[in-house]
Amino acid sequence: MYVIPLVLFLFPMLAFVMGVLGRTLFKKLFIAPVIVFGLSLLAQLLYLSLSFFTWTLIYTALAFSSSLTAHFLLQKYRPSRKVQKTSVIILLGSLLIPALIFTISRPVNAVLMEKKVEKHLQQEGYSTTDINSIETFYEGKRNTNRTEPVMAEVIFTDDPGHTYLYIELKKENRVVQMCEYERSPNFYTNEYTEERPHMVRDCFE
Repeated sequence: MYVIPLVLFLFPMLAFVMGVLGRTLFKKLFIAPVIVFGLSLLAQLLYLSLSFFTWTLIYTALAFSSSLTAHFLLQKYRPSRKVQKTSVIILLGSLLIPALIFTISRPVNAVLMEKKVEKHLQQEGYSTTDINSIETFYEGKRNTNRTEPVMAEVIFTDDPGHTYLYIELKKENRVVQMCEYERSPNFYTNEYTEERPHMVRDCFE
């Protein structure tokens, strides 16, 4: 759910702007599409699923079409160097500002946290079939000098009745399971119990 606005709106806009900039700055049609393809493929391999490859092709095609459009417009109207320079500055601003927002946005941090938790669980010996779901959410009060504000709720396949919380430690740069859980409605505790089969004794309090 967090990824939808990025995939449908931000990424296409960035691909379009990069296509125009590639043609304007480097005078080549294929530079921007190649860069967009490479970045999209890298994002797919590191953070997203294989199904994202369709979007990788769409972004590449979009970058090429905008590069081609810029080529024909520049050939037809031949704007002055001053106009081209001003246009490049505006386009760079429209590229860098969303890119900055993208790197620090909650949706991106949520996706990264999901991947970190998944990697952590695999290192703990779990397989993908052992994990029923991983849901991430932002918790402002957790944004301290010790912990990151994005948390994850994990439900295991063989224990659907319990939810396990995971959080990232800032200085140690690692994911840990939290001790806190809901024993009864609106009553939380962090006591160890064997009723929660996936609870670890060295959990984070």
